[in-house]
Amino acid sequence: MTRPQPDRHRTISGLVDEYRSFAQLIGALSDADWARETRCTGWEVRDIAAHVVGQAIDTVSGTIGSRAPDDQAAALRSESPTVLAEQLHTALTSLAQLATVIDDAAWSAPNPAPGLTLGQGVHALQQDAYVHGDDIRDAVGLPFDAGPGLHASLDFVLGALLRDDTARAEPAVARILAVPADHFTQQTGLAAHDFLLAATGRRDPTPLRLPENVNIFR
Repeated sequence: MTRPQPDRHRTISGLVDEYRSFAQLIGALSDADWARETRCTGWEVRDIAAHVVGQAIDTVSGTIGSRAPDDQAAALRSESPTVLAEQLHTALTSLAQLATVIDDAAWSAPNPAPGLTLGQGVHALQQDAYVHGDDIRDAVGLPFDAGPGLHASLDFVLGALLRDDTARAEPAVARILAVPADHFTQQTGLAAHDFLLAATGRRDPTPLRLPENVNIFR
């Protein structure tokens, strides 16, 4: 069983779009929103924003993986929504140049993150930005974004589960791993957003009739 590798141009442009959307989201938040608790235990909205911006900064500086998410959050959580949005805009300008300097060979080469290619690592960043944007939307009472980021994130999660021997051995998980993300709901009967939340540890998978090890972060 296999899944297609993430397309280089589509994934890089998708990451840039996701960061741009995230910057717009946080830049419009109020001080009250900034301090709201989120479903990420121990993190306020400001911490999620700081982590995502810190992740983007580490990516463009070539130091990705040198700081844990908590370290990224702690380093920038005191900044205002406007400042963090501006820092993310600056980072995504550099990220947009990736498509011109990364060829297919580099895209398929090992990534600093163990077990992933560079392409899969960029795909992971796209998923991280979308899901954390969803965490903020949930905290401030906004609806989830049903756009391309949802299906790109779903595609990453399905790939991660396919690389997980324990999850792949579960019949309830195995049956969905080759399903195209764009046709996920039609072919599985599972709402894409609900599945993504369960597969990233944000929702109990039991009502979806899925095992606990569907969570890629377990």
